[in-house]
Amino acid sequence: MVLLPLTILLLIHGPFVCSSLPSLNGNNVTTFDINDYLSNNNTRSLWDIVWSCAATLFACTWTAIHPNIPGMNEGKFTVLFRRLGIMMTALIAPETIITWATIQFLSARTTAKAFNDAFGWTVTHGFFAWMGGFMLYFNDNQRATLTPDELLDFVREGSVDIIPVIAEADIEDRSKGDALSKGIALLQLAWFIFQLVARYVQNLPITLLELDTLAVAALTAIAYGFWWKKPKDVGRPHVVYWKATTSPPSELTYEVR
Repeated sequence: MVLLPLTILLLIHGPFVCSSLPSLNGNNVTTFDINDYLSNNNTRSLWDIVWSCAATLFACTWTAIHPNIPGMNEGKFTVLFRRLGIMMTALIAPETIITWATIQFLSARTTAKAFNDAFGWTVTHGFFAWMGGFMLYFNDNQRATLTPDELLDFVREGSVDIIPVIAEADIEDRSKGDALSKGIALLQLAWFIFQLVARYVQNLPITLLELDTLAVAALTAIAYGFWWKKPKDVGRPHVVYWKATTSPPSELTYEVR
């Protein structure tokens, strides 16, 4: 399945590669002078350039994306295809991912402030709440995914069990991302930028594909920064039990997302 986004990546950015290849009218670009490859260490093959760009884009999209918690009835393929869709969006329109990440960050920070006095929440808690981290259970059956506002209202009314103190470390333990995986993605991006800077300083050609990759990676890195405290690939929400004598509001029904 990982080959699918890479194939689509080549189809999307193919024109940039073709525009960098020798043209049919005899005007050649020295970057792809394969005949002189063995005698000129500064000349790279087409595969070297494509592989470097693909690895950088993969690190900055697939590993940087922080999806919300999937619905309880969603299968692995549904979750996978949703992630592939987000990845394609990041490649085609990275500004939409930045907007999404920014909104989530601002919402998480606001939620953390609202819960901070009573529960000592951090931005990580806020992200966890907004990504569907709290599931309401009624009579041992899942009822609805609670928004932070609904959760706060029910806690104040005493309709649900008091939320246990969830340490930030416990939430991070549910996350599939850690400092190592994030560091690898950042190192790949840093190495790619270093290579381009080195070629620029040496007055060596840089292909359009590399420039396009740099632009997409830079925009994705912005979203990565906003998502730095968001748990990654959490599979299941935290259960909140309804304890009031009355039933939960009728509009609170579980929806398959």
